[in-house]
Amino acid sequence: MQFTIIKNCTVQIHQKIPITQHFFHSSYDNYTKLINACIQNRALQSGRALHAQLVINGLVHSTHFASKLIAFYTRFKQLGPALKLFDKIPKSNKRGWVALIGSYARHGFYEETMSMFFKMQMEGLRYDKIVLPSVLKACGHLSDWNTGEKLHAVVLRNEFESDAFVMSALIDMYSKCTMVEKAKRVFDCMVEIDLVALNAMVSGYVLNGVITEALGLVEEMKILGMKPDVVTWNTLIAGFSRAKDKLAVEKIFRIMDDEGVKLDVVSWTSVITGSVQNFEHKEAFLTFRQMLSVGLCPTSETISGILPAAANIADLRRVLKLNQVRIVPWTCTSTETFHMASILYRTTESSISMVSVVRSVPMVACKDVTLL
Repeated sequence: MQFTIIKNCTVQIHQKIPITQHFFHSSYDNYTKLINACIQNRALQSGRALHAQLVINGLVHSTHFASKLIAFYTRFKQLGPALKLFDKIPKSNKRGWVALIGSYARHGFYEETMSMFFKMQMEGLRYDKIVLPSVLKACGHLSDWNTGEKLHAVVLRNEFESDAFVMSALIDMYSKCTMVEKAKRVFDCMVEIDLVALNAMVSGYVLNGVITEALGLVEEMKILGMKPDVVTWNTLIAGFSRAKDKLAVEKIFRIMDDEGVKLDVVSWTSVITGSVQNFEHKEAFLTFRQMLSVGLCPTSETISGILPAAANIADLRRVLKLNQVRIVPWTCTSTETFHMASILYRTTESSISMVSVVRSVPMVACKDVTLL
């Protein structure tokens, strides 16, 4: 029976990890791989079955596995099971705190991140450069610049300036708190600037509407020998698209082509989203068609970006005709998106009978789309 539970688990996660009769007598490493596979493949039921197996085998109280399961449950926004697992870990063990705080921040539970961080302090545990980026991320999203500045002082006091992840998190925190000048000072004081820090600073500039400075910084870093990646360029594309600067977007497209950086679906989605935000719905559909013509398939972000334009076009059948529909992983990420997806389905249900507009179920993306 025990074997059957886990065997079913691996079947549901596409048999990424081969299993044998002697599997459960092997090392902890195999269990770790299974948990990671459940997280990667969003296999909630399989992960629960694995959790049950760990309980049966008496391994669930191991800090290592409890931490892994905490990450698994927060991935699915199930805080109850995550907290129950955390409560079974000795509070003097920093690893459990780091796992919960990191998982909270990674999946958007920013208030819970800060709450657990303060509780960790009350337990007398020192925070380090592993937990600081998670807490700084939460500070940024909550616009808690006061706590962020105190953590900046901690970074300086403990000489964490050499850690690129900590410094990049500081840049991101100040940028989200609309303190882009402080973010730039942190950037300038870095011992060694890497691509992560550059992208954080570029994103900060774009977020605060100073896109020209962002492009200038990229050009400056190129002169110093740093090669921007697709993330850098996509951030600039998003900024210039929102600013209605089509010439700048075209220029970046040309630069990417010259430097051998391939446009990806994020590049196109950024332009689509920018057009929709500026109520240029026909332009958004034109870009959508161009993206499809080069063989790229829409992602959930692309569909979310184009749906507001679709909802504002009276005769959608004349604008959008879907055929040879191919299903790819897609999840409605908000009530608004779900509502717009429902409108799209009702308006074109005769054309997209294969599409299932159901919350949390893989949904539509199109291999072949014809815009009339």
